[in-house]
Amino acid sequence: MNAMLQQSSDGGGVTGGLRLGDVAGLRTWWDFEPSEPSLRIRWKRWVACRFYRRPRPPSVAIKPAFARERWVAYFIFLPWGQLSEAHRFTLSRLRDEGCSVLVVCATSDASAVPEELHSYANALYWKGLGGYDFSAYTLALETIAEHSPHADVLLLNDSMFGPFHPVLPFLREARWDLTGFTGSALNENHLQSYAFIVRHVTGTRLSQLRAVFFSDHAFDGADQVIWVQELLMARVAYQSMSVGAYWYSDGTSIDDPCLRRPFELVDAGFPFMKKSLLGKMMRFQQPDRVRALLKAHGHPQCQ
Repeated sequence: MNAMLQQSSDGGGVTGGLRLGDVAGLRTWWDFEPSEPSLRIRWKRWVACRFYRRPRPPSVAIKPAFARERWVAYFIFLPWGQLSEAHRFTLSRLRDEGCSVLVVCATSDASAVPEELHSYANALYWKGLGGYDFSAYTLALETIAEHSPHADVLLLNDSMFGPFHPVLPFLREARWDLTGFTGSALNENHLQSYAFIVRHVTGTRLSQLRAVFFSDHAFDGADQVIWVQELLMARVAYQSMSVGAYWYSDGTSIDDPCLRRPFELVDAGFPFMKKSLLGKMMRFQQPDRVRALLKAHGHPQCQ
Protein backbone atom coordinates (compact mmCIF):
# COMPACT_ATOMS: atom_id res chain seq x y z
CA MET A 1 0.00 0.00 0.00
CA ASN A 2 1.18 3.53 -0.73
CA ALA A 3 2.92 5.00 2.32
CA MET A 4 0.72 8.08 2.02
CA LEU A 5 -2.31 5.93 2.66
CA GLN A 6 -0.75 4.39 5.74
CA GLN A 7 0.02 7.70 7.39
CA SER A 8 -0.72 7.86 11.11
CA SER A 9 0.90 10.72 12.99
CA ASP A 10 0.38 14.00 14.80
CA GLY A 11 -0.30 15.65 11.45
CA GLY A 12 -3.08 15.26 8.94
CA GLY A 13 -3.44 11.93 7.19
CA VAL A 14 -5.11 10.30 4.22
CA THR A 15 -6.68 6.87 3.95
CA GLY A 16 -8.24 6.18 0.57
CA GLY A 17 -10.25 9.30 -0.32
CA LEU A 18 -10.86 10.44 3.26
CA ARG A 19 -8.73 13.41 4.27
CA LEU A 20 -8.28 14.51 7.87
CA GLY A 21 -6.87 17.96 8.47
CA ASP A 22 -4.37 18.95 11.13
CA VAL A 23 -5.63 20.09 14.53
CA ALA A 24 -3.08 21.38 17.02
CA GLY A 25 -2.71 19.04 19.98
CA LEU A 26 -4.53 16.11 18.33
CA ARG A 27 -3.30 12.97 16.59
CA THR A 28 -5.03 11.48 13.55
CA TRP A 29 -5.67 7.81 12.73
CA TRP A 30 -5.13 6.73 16.33
CA ASP A 31 -4.97 3.03 17.19
CA PHE A 32 -6.62 2.53 20.58
CA GLU A 33 -4.36 1.57 23.46
CA PRO A 34 -5.95 0.58 26.79
CA SER A 35 -4.93 2.61 29.83
CA GLU A 36 -5.51 1.83 33.48
CA PRO A 37 -8.43 3.64 35.12
CA SER A 38 -7.86 5.21 38.51
CA LEU A 39 -9.24 3.79 41.74
CA ARG A 40 -11.76 6.64 41.73
CA ILE A 41 -13.16 5.57 38.37
CA ARG A 42 -13.24 1.91 39.42
CA TRP A 43 -15.18 2.92 42.55
CA LYS A 44 -17.68 4.99 40.53
CA ARG A 45 -18.24 2.02 38.21
CA TRP A 46 -18.87 -0.30 41.11
CA VAL A 47 -21.33 2.12 42.71
CA ALA A 48 -23.16 2.64 39.39
CA CYS A 49 -23.52 -1.10 38.77
CA ARG A 50 -24.50 -1.80 42.36
CA PHE A 51 -27.10 0.92 42.87
CA TYR A 52 -28.17 2.51 39.59
CA ARG A 53 -29.24 -0.28 37.26
CA ARG A 54 -32.73 0.19 35.84
CA PRO A 55 -34.96 -1.99 33.66
CA ARG A 56 -34.36 -1.60 29.97
CA PRO A 57 -36.83 0.88 28.42
CA PRO A 58 -39.63 -0.53 26.23
CA SER A 59 -39.43 -0.20 22.46
CA VAL A 60 -41.62 -0.61 19.38
CA ALA A 61 -40.80 -1.00 15.70
CA ILE A 62 -42.82 1.64 13.84
CA LYS A 63 -41.08 1.25 10.47
CA PRO A 64 -38.91 -1.88 10.55
CA ALA A 65 -35.35 -1.98 9.24
CA PHE A 66 -34.33 -4.04 6.21
CA ALA A 67 -31.13 -5.16 4.49
CA ARG A 68 -28.71 -2.36 3.61
CA GLU A 69 -24.94 -2.21 3.24
CA ARG A 70 -24.67 0.78 5.57
CA TRP A 71 -26.87 2.54 8.10
CA VAL A 72 -26.76 5.77 10.06
CA ALA A 73 -28.62 5.23 13.34
CA TYR A 74 -29.70 8.57 14.82
CA PHE A 75 -31.02 8.77 18.39
CA ILE A 76 -33.47 11.61 19.06
CA PHE A 77 -34.59 12.43 22.60
CA LEU A 78 -38.01 14.13 22.51
CA PRO A 79 -39.60 14.33 25.96
CA TRP A 80 -42.07 16.91 24.58
CA GLY A 81 -42.64 15.15 21.27
CA GLN A 82 -41.46 18.04 19.09
CA LEU A 83 -38.57 18.06 16.63
CA SER A 84 -36.25 21.05 16.76
CA GLU A 85 -34.80 22.84 13.75
CA ALA A 86 -31.46 21.28 14.67
CA HIS A 87 -33.01 17.80 14.36
CA ARG A 88 -34.48 18.69 10.99
CA PHE A 89 -31.12 20.02 9.80
CA THR A 90 -29.37 16.78 10.77
CA LEU A 91 -32.05 14.58 9.23
CA SER A 92 -32.14 16.62 6.01
CA ARG A 93 -28.36 16.47 5.62
CA LEU A 94 -28.31 12.72 6.14
CA ARG A 95 -31.20 12.20 3.71
CA ASP A 96 -29.69 14.48 1.07
CA GLU A 97 -26.37 12.64 1.31
CA GLY A 98 -28.17 9.40 0.49
CA CYS A 99 -27.73 7.72 3.87
CA SER A 100 -30.03 4.92 4.95
CA VAL A 101 -31.27 6.42 8.21
CA LEU A 102 -32.55 4.42 11.17
CA VAL A 103 -34.11 6.75 13.74
CA VAL A 104 -34.60 5.73 17.36
CA CYS A 105 -36.93 8.29 18.92
CA ALA A 106 -37.50 8.48 22.69
CA THR A 107 -40.85 9.96 23.74
CA SER A 108 -43.34 9.42 26.55
CA ASP A 109 -45.13 6.76 24.46
CA ALA A 110 -45.08 5.51 20.89
CA SER A 111 -48.07 7.66 19.86
CA ALA A 112 -46.01 10.79 20.59
CA VAL A 113 -43.38 10.08 17.89
CA PRO A 114 -43.69 12.96 15.39
CA GLU A 115 -45.37 11.93 12.15
CA GLU A 116 -42.89 13.95 10.10
CA LEU A 117 -40.10 11.53 11.05
CA HIS A 118 -41.56 9.10 8.50
CA SER A 119 -40.39 11.37 5.68
CA TYR A 120 -36.80 11.37 6.97
CA ALA A 121 -36.35 7.83 8.30
CA ASN A 122 -35.89 4.65 6.28
CA ALA A 123 -36.49 2.78 9.53
CA LEU A 124 -38.12 4.17 12.66
CA TYR A 125 -38.23 2.82 16.21
CA TRP A 126 -39.69 4.16 19.43
CA LYS A 127 -38.17 3.66 22.86
CA GLY A 128 -39.14 4.92 26.28
CA LEU A 129 -37.52 7.99 27.80
CA GLY A 130 -35.30 6.05 30.19
CA GLY A 131 -31.99 4.40 29.43
CA TYR A 132 -30.07 7.33 27.96
CA ASP A 133 -28.37 7.09 24.55
CA PHE A 134 -26.71 3.70 25.05
CA SER A 135 -30.11 2.02 25.30
CA ALA A 136 -30.94 3.54 21.89
CA TYR A 137 -27.61 2.37 20.48
CA THR A 138 -28.34 -1.11 21.84
CA LEU A 139 -31.73 -1.18 20.12
CA ALA A 140 -30.17 -0.03 16.83
CA LEU A 141 -27.40 -2.64 16.95
CA GLU A 142 -29.84 -5.43 17.79
CA THR A 143 -32.13 -4.32 14.95
CA ILE A 144 -29.34 -4.22 12.38
CA ALA A 145 -27.90 -7.55 13.54
CA GLU A 146 -31.33 -9.12 13.00
CA HIS A 147 -32.61 -7.37 9.87
CA SER A 148 -29.44 -6.20 8.10
CA PRO A 149 -26.62 -8.50 9.25
CA HIS A 150 -23.06 -7.58 8.22
CA ALA A 151 -24.01 -3.95 7.64
CA ASP A 152 -21.78 -1.13 8.85
CA VAL A 153 -23.46 1.46 11.09
CA LEU A 154 -22.67 4.97 12.24
CA LEU A 155 -24.41 5.59 15.58
CA LEU A 156 -25.11 9.22 16.42
CA ASN A 157 -27.01 11.00 19.20
CA ASP A 158 -28.68 14.39 19.06
CA SER A 159 -26.16 16.16 21.29
CA MET A 160 -24.39 17.40 18.16
CA PHE A 161 -25.03 20.04 15.52
CA GLY A 162 -24.34 18.96 11.95
CA PRO A 163 -23.28 17.19 9.92
CA PHE A 164 -21.37 20.01 8.24
CA HIS A 165 -19.43 17.59 6.03
CA PRO A 166 -20.49 14.27 4.44
CA VAL A 167 -20.48 11.33 6.85
CA LEU A 168 -20.51 8.47 4.35
CA PRO A 169 -16.74 8.74 3.64
CA PHE A 170 -16.11 8.20 7.36
CA LEU A 171 -18.44 5.20 7.34
CA ARG A 172 -17.02 3.67 4.15
CA GLU A 173 -13.38 4.10 5.09
CA ALA A 174 -13.35 3.29 8.77
CA ARG A 175 -10.19 1.24 9.20
CA TRP A 176 -11.20 -0.33 12.51
CA ASP A 177 -14.08 -2.57 13.58
CA LEU A 178 -15.01 0.06 16.17
CA THR A 179 -14.17 3.60 15.11
CA GLY A 180 -14.62 6.82 17.03
CA PHE A 181 -14.61 10.25 15.50
CA THR A 182 -12.68 11.51 18.52
CA GLY A 183 -10.84 9.74 21.28
CA SER A 184 -9.56 11.13 24.54
CA ALA A 185 -7.31 10.20 27.45
CA LEU A 186 -9.58 12.05 29.89
CA ASN A 187 -10.18 9.62 32.82
CA GLU A 188 -8.80 6.82 30.64
CA ASN A 189 -8.28 6.20 26.93
CA HIS A 190 -11.71 5.96 25.33
CA LEU A 191 -13.84 6.84 22.32
CA GLN A 192 -16.29 9.69 22.76
CA SER A 193 -19.74 8.22 22.24
CA TYR A 194 -21.74 11.05 20.63
CA ALA A 195 -20.92 9.29 17.34
CA PHE A 196 -19.01 6.12 16.45
CA ILE A 197 -18.95 3.40 13.80
CA VAL A 198 -19.34 -0.35 14.17
CA ARG A 199 -18.47 -2.47 11.15
CA HIS A 200 -20.02 -5.79 10.12
CA VAL A 201 -22.76 -5.86 12.74
CA THR A 202 -23.91 -9.40 13.45
CA GLY A 203 -25.19 -11.29 16.45
CA THR A 204 -21.63 -12.40 17.15
CA ARG A 205 -20.28 -8.87 17.06
CA LEU A 206 -23.08 -7.70 19.33
CA SER A 207 -22.32 -10.49 21.79
CA GLN A 208 -18.72 -9.26 21.94
CA LEU A 209 -20.02 -5.84 23.02
CA ARG A 210 -22.72 -6.94 25.49
CA ALA A 211 -20.65 -5.76 28.46
CA VAL A 212 -21.60 -2.19 27.46
CA PHE A 213 -24.71 -2.70 25.30
CA PHE A 214 -26.87 -4.52 27.83
CA SER A 215 -29.61 -6.93 26.85
CA ASP A 216 -31.74 -6.53 29.98
CA HIS A 217 -30.92 -3.30 31.86
CA ALA A 218 -29.84 0.31 31.40
CA PHE A 219 -28.78 3.45 33.27
CA ASP A 220 -30.82 6.63 33.42
CA GLY A 221 -28.06 9.02 34.52
CA ALA A 222 -25.37 10.59 32.37
CA ASP A 223 -22.66 9.93 34.96
CA GLN A 224 -23.45 6.23 35.18
CA VAL A 225 -23.51 5.91 31.38
CA ILE A 226 -20.11 7.60 31.19
CA TRP A 227 -18.45 5.44 33.85
CA VAL A 228 -19.95 2.08 32.90
CA GLN A 229 -20.52 2.36 29.15
CA GLU A 230 -18.76 5.19 27.31
CA LEU A 231 -15.40 4.88 29.05
CA LEU A 232 -15.47 1.07 28.85
CA MET A 233 -16.70 0.64 25.27
CA ALA A 234 -13.30 0.73 23.55
CA ARG A 235 -11.67 -1.42 26.24
CA VAL A 236 -14.36 -4.09 25.89
CA ALA A 237 -14.21 -4.03 22.08
CA TYR A 238 -10.39 -4.21 22.09
CA GLN A 239 -10.58 -7.76 23.46
CA SER A 240 -12.00 -9.09 20.19
CA MET A 241 -11.72 -6.44 17.45
CA SER A 242 -9.71 -3.52 16.14
CA VAL A 243 -10.42 -0.12 17.69
CA GLY A 244 -9.35 3.43 16.87
CA ALA A 245 -10.33 7.04 16.29
CA TYR A 246 -9.97 9.63 13.55
CA TRP A 247 -8.73 12.30 16.00
CA TYR A 248 -7.28 11.73 19.48
CA SER A 249 -6.11 13.81 22.43
CA ASP A 250 -3.57 12.29 24.80
CA GLY A 251 -4.53 14.80 27.47
CA THR A 252 -1.24 16.70 27.57
CA SER A 253 -2.82 19.92 26.31
CA ILE A 254 -6.45 19.07 25.44
CA ASP A 255 -8.89 17.10 27.57
CA ASP A 256 -12.03 17.13 25.37
CA PRO A 257 -11.34 17.75 21.66
CA CYS A 258 -14.94 18.71 20.89
CA LEU A 259 -15.00 21.42 23.56
CA ARG A 260 -11.46 22.73 23.18
CA ARG A 261 -10.99 22.60 19.38
CA PRO A 262 -14.50 22.75 17.81
CA PHE A 263 -13.74 25.25 15.05
CA GLU A 264 -10.41 23.70 14.12
CA LEU A 265 -12.03 20.26 13.95
CA VAL A 266 -14.79 21.42 11.59
CA ASP A 267 -12.15 23.12 9.42
CA ALA A 268 -10.25 19.80 9.40
CA GLY A 269 -13.28 17.89 8.08
CA PHE A 270 -14.93 16.81 11.33
CA PRO A 271 -18.70 16.78 10.66
CA PHE A 272 -20.12 17.87 14.03
CA MET A 273 -20.17 20.44 16.83
CA LYS A 274 -21.50 20.02 20.36
CA LYS A 275 -24.85 21.70 21.02
CA SER A 276 -23.74 22.26 24.62
CA LEU A 277 -21.38 25.00 23.38
CA LEU A 278 -24.55 27.09 23.24
CA GLY A 279 -25.74 25.72 26.57
CA LYS A 280 -24.12 24.31 29.70
CA MET A 281 -20.64 24.27 28.11
CA MET A 282 -20.68 27.77 26.61
CA ARG A 283 -17.83 28.80 28.93
CA PHE A 284 -15.45 26.87 26.66
CA GLN A 285 -16.02 28.98 23.52
CA GLN A 286 -17.52 32.33 22.59
CA PRO A 287 -21.21 31.70 21.74
CA ASP A 288 -21.14 34.33 18.98
CA ARG A 289 -18.36 32.42 17.27
CA VAL A 290 -20.35 29.19 17.50
CA ARG A 291 -23.40 30.89 15.97
CA ALA A 292 -21.23 32.34 13.22
CA LEU A 293 -20.02 28.87 12.27
CA LEU A 294 -23.59 27.55 12.24
CA LYS A 295 -24.66 30.42 10.02
CA ALA A 296 -21.74 29.86 7.65
CA HIS A 297 -22.90 26.26 7.19
CA GLY A 298 -26.53 27.18 6.62
CA HIS A 299 -27.70 25.99 10.03
CA PRO A 300 -30.81 27.66 11.51
CA GLN A 301 -30.19 29.90 14.48
CA CYS A 302 -32.13 27.64 16.82
CA GLN A 303 -30.53 28.52 20.16
